[in-house]
Amino acid sequence: MDSEQREELEWAKEELQLLKENVRSCILATASSQGVPLSSYAPVFIDESGCFLVYVSAMAKHYAHLKKGKLASVSLIEDEATSDELFARKRLSVDCEAVLIPRDSDAWESGISSLQKRHGEIVGYLRDLTDFDLFSLKPSSGRLVLGFGKAYQISGMELDQVSFLGAGGHRSKS
Repeated sequence: MDSEQREELEWAKEELQLLKENVRSCILATASSQGVPLSSYAPVFIDESGCFLVYVSAMAKHYAHLKKGKLASVSLIEDEATSDELFARKRLSVDCEAVLIPRDSDAWESGISSLQKRHGEIVGYLRDLTDFDLFSLKPSSGRLVLGFGKAYQISGMELDQVSFLGAGGHRSKS
């Protein structure tokens, strides 16, 4: 790998970190037991191990999918208002395994406190509602897109390893 490629990967890591810090909600994709897809959203906190924490009401359709199906995809997407080009918004998509965090555990208390610190007093109100549960979405791999021809594979326990995705970039009709 030459110095230009190393610089590009360092830039991609920095952009990944900014996306994780600045995007406060995630697009959440799940599927029913019959395979029917559902796209929704949830406020999110990313913990120190790279897991996405979401606090979900049992009334939400994706709740049952997370609890029974265990698989989800999480996307963090750059705000339309700040994007230079809607077709090339910066985004991270990650395949995850959903794990329910027991309400009476230290992990629940830590996770809900982190969500409240990030999202404010509304979480203080919601934390006492017993039809809500905290899920940890543990990432396995992902894809980072930072513009046209700038796609990267993301891996590692904390989603901190960035590598080039394929080669050749986009193709056009000759």
